[in-house]
Amino acid sequence: MPRAFSPEERETIRRQLREKGEKLFEAYGLKKTTVADITQAVGISKGSFYLFYNSKEELLLEILEQIESEGRGRILEYVVQPQENARQSVCAILKSFLLTWDAYPLLRKLDKSDFDYLARKLPAERVQSHIDRDEQFIDNFTYKFGRDGITLRVPPRVVANLIKGLFFIGIRRYDLGEDAYVECMEILIELVAGYITEGAT
Repeated sequence: MPRAFSPEERETIRRQLREKGEKLFEAYGLKKTTVADITQAVGISKGSFYLFYNSKEELLLEILEQIESEGRGRILEYVVQPQENARQSVCAILKSFLLTWDAYPLLRKLDKSDFDYLARKLPAERVQSHIDRDEQFIDNFTYKFGRDGITLRVPPRVVANLIKGLFFIGIRRYDLGEDAYVECMEILIELVAGYITEGAT
């Protein structure tokens, strides 16, 4: 039976699991990384791993949500520049979200098959919790536009679906090739920003 850890030890081990797990997922991908690889890197028993996570997939999702939170925080804190019109502001915000995420090696490693596999392996309630987080972010995202004086010509549901569409293209970027993906995404962001702000100032 795994030994009990103090609250301080639990916090340290959980942080190490995220840090070491992220590096291993970056290097070997989701399917080839094992719980044993992760626990060996952290220096705990395999049984102890399950005191923290039910599976390596749950660990990966927590790592991804941490990365998402960092990126979303930057978006929600983005300061609209006085010289920018509505389209320019939305463009800048979307680019900061959809293009700078490639600065994270882990996100560059994952593709559509990994996300599909992750969704299959996770409990339905955990997947739903993640979806709810996404929906809350979209609500906060559209609220930010109103707060910053940007009027959108489409309802939040359309904004959400367009952003999801851009994200789905992002996880298939290797089908396009890196240079083509960046060029394509920049054009699509311009088109989406223009569509949702048409006639706004």
